[in-house]
Amino acid sequence: MQNKVHKKPPNQMREIMTQMVSSRCLSIAAELGIADIVGNEAKSIAQISKELQLNENALYRLIRVLAIQGIFELDDNKMVSNNDVSYFLQEETDGSQRNFARMMGSPWMWKIFNNLEHSINTGNSASEKAMGFENLFEYFKKDSPKDGKVFSQAMSSFSYSFDKPLVNAYDFSNCKSVVDLGGAEGQLLKVIKQNYPHIKPILFDLPHAIAQAKANDREEVLEYVEGDFFKSIPANIDCYVIKYVLHNWNDEDCIKILKKCREAISSNGHLLIMDILIKEDQPQIFEKSLDIVMLLLLGAKERTKQEFEELLEKAGFKINNVYPTQSPLSIIEAVPV
Repeated sequence: MQNKVHKKPPNQMREIMTQMVSSRCLSIAAELGIADIVGNEAKSIAQISKELQLNENALYRLIRVLAIQGIFELDDNKMVSNNDVSYFLQEETDGSQRNFARMMGSPWMWKIFNNLEHSINTGNSASEKAMGFENLFEYFKKDSPKDGKVFSQAMSSFSYSFDKPLVNAYDFSNCKSVVDLGGAEGQLLKVIKQNYPHIKPILFDLPHAIAQAKANDREEVLEYVEGDFFKSIPANIDCYVIKYVLHNWNDEDCIKILKKCREAISSNGHLLIMDILIKEDQPQIFEKSLDIVMLLLLGAKERTKQEFEELLEKAGFKINNVYPTQSPLSIIEAVPV
């Protein structure tokens, strides 16, 4: 029998095991809108608990957990202030992460996470097993539009914060037209237009998404095309952009989308895939954790450069260049072959 050396359990393991506490506390703080209540002036735990009709001691303990991790400032008099981190939990902040935090701690998300074993065993999404619907979007549509709205807002606000770094990392000056495939409300195109006024920005998405984008387009600078990128996309555009979309789909579906791009693109056109790049030689705690979320929710994944190369090759493209950005996303420039 092998001798066992008695050592203290490592702190790192204990910290990992309690991360669920921090995540849930952050989500509840976001749901309650605590950062908005605090605003620009410190408020006491007593004030906040009274306004929200919460137990004062319990609220203090929740904010204490967040404050020791750099979210909010909490002084000895139990006064709460926003800081550079909690600032992004405010609803109206550009790049607000409030809805993303709400989503990650929502009951439906935790219900799916309770079925992580299913995804590890099968390699498939756990959404159907957990929620009883074919996919997550069917659940939002048929059972909980409210959750669907939070999910949509979370994706938009999370993605919005990447737009300026992405545009700053790539030279669009030679492009006369850019189409964003599945571009939601067209925020990326608006940033491109601001930096390159000569460009014709075209938003391509499903009809309901186009209707919402038009309703929110105060600048009226975009052109709109309704459609489904599994069926056909606009032809002969200088530059095709797919931002943070392919990670929602499995390899088979990604190849279908990319083949439609290949059918439409001209011989001198460019395809820009803006997505997370998994790097096996780097920790990437956020990116590799998000990869598990994509497996759980959609049976999808974050990908390495090699995995993108393989998808693109099967669709008739090759990688021309990869541009790092000041965001979690990289830009993969692909050209037809």
